[in-house]
Amino acid sequence: MKLTVETIRIQDLQFGEETCLRDGILYVNKEDILAFAASEPCFETLKIDISYPGDSTRIINVVDVVQPRCKVSGNIDWPGVLTEEYEIAGSGVTRAVEGAGIVLCQNDTYWSRKWGSFDMSGECAAMNPYAKMPELVIEPMAPENADFRDYREALRRIGYKTSVLLAKVTLGCKANTSETFDNETQYPDLPSVAYSYQIYSKQYDTQNYREPMVYGNAVPDSLPLVMQPTEILDGAISLCGGFRCITTYEIQNHPIIVNLMRRHGKDLNFAGVLITVTSVEAKHRYLVSKMAANLLKEVFHADGVIVTKGVGGASTLCVGAIASEAEKLGIKAVPVIQILNGKSNLGIECMISEKNVDSIVCSGTYYHNFTLPPVETLLGGPQDALYLSGDDGVIGGHKIATGDPAKGQVRSTYMKQVGLMSQIGYSHGMAVDY
Repeated sequence: MKLTVETIRIQDLQFGEETCLRDGILYVNKEDILAFAASEPCFETLKIDISYPGDSTRIINVVDVVQPRCKVSGNIDWPGVLTEEYEIAGSGVTRAVEGAGIVLCQNDTYWSRKWGSFDMSGECAAMNPYAKMPELVIEPMAPENADFRDYREALRRIGYKTSVLLAKVTLGCKANTSETFDNETQYPDLPSVAYSYQIYSKQYDTQNYREPMVYGNAVPDSLPLVMQPTEILDGAISLCGGFRCITTYEIQNHPIIVNLMRRHGKDLNFAGVLITVTSVEAKHRYLVSKMAANLLKEVFHADGVIVTKGVGGASTLCVGAIASEAEKLGIKAVPVIQILNGKSNLGIECMISEKNVDSIVCSGTYYHNFTLPPVETLLGGPQDALYLSGDDGVIGGHKIATGDPAKGQVRSTYMKQVGLMSQIGYSHGMAVDY
């Protein structure tokens, strides 16, 4: 499949009387976004702010960051999520806006230890791509009796509708760059590299909620699925659960897929993408890993494969199993993982024990700690909100830790800071032994 992404770079993001792009500034009329909320019965109010790089601002309860994008031609925006109809994403022309993001905050207490946060200034902001551009922060407020499943999916719809709105108003302006991603032609004389992309782990399913991630459908027990790389860049996979070191923005700009596409036909042959989910049962893990390796060999004819994970220990075990089975079939496998314990060492903490998996990339450690200073402005929650690190939170309405006042000095972890660590490498950090 062939996808062209036109990118327009904006200079600033501001509120205005009309949602438009003028003189390089993207203006947002709050009323246009509030109109989206009017169609969502589970929201009582919608709080909308803009935060700028360098501001003494902390954004909490973050579940996602989205890039403004819309279809220009070829198919529809967010099929299966914003529409009842389906089209296969990944073809035609897409407009992307560079220089601003949309931050979605889930301001309720359900399993809130899974929400992320980030500061717009300070130590963490210096290495956070999201803190380096203006962010439109959307915080819907729901009544106490709102179903958390409805809340999550409504928040996702508002975020994606806002993404489409902000991109569409730029269509009258010429794009700064245009890039076509195309791996329709295969190059058998070049080394063939595939990508095994683990997108979901049902170890985080709660109250039997299955996150509808693929064209708006749940995939908790799926067997390996072949998907076109351009589908993933163009809205086939969409998040609506808690923050798990991955955002929609990262998927829209998936660094592994983008870089493999750019090298396709030059020094490698990008064979394609295999989608998997985490197996929490050993029997399922064995089947998935063997099926994945067989597809890599017999369908993709891969010489090598990059394997990334979702989140958690079970996810790492699955990545190791897929890599090991691929190696047994003569396919060089390179897992990309994160380390759980920053006080240990890579040899102990990588959780991949298969002896034939000897090339591992580490993109960070979950529990490296930061002490963050007080801030002047708090977004994403009430002014008296508590800051819940990755080790505490609220489950089923019961506090398991109280946390610290979120506007004050807080201790945070690498995993908690949205933008610092990415399951797919869209970050600046890595774990090293020293």
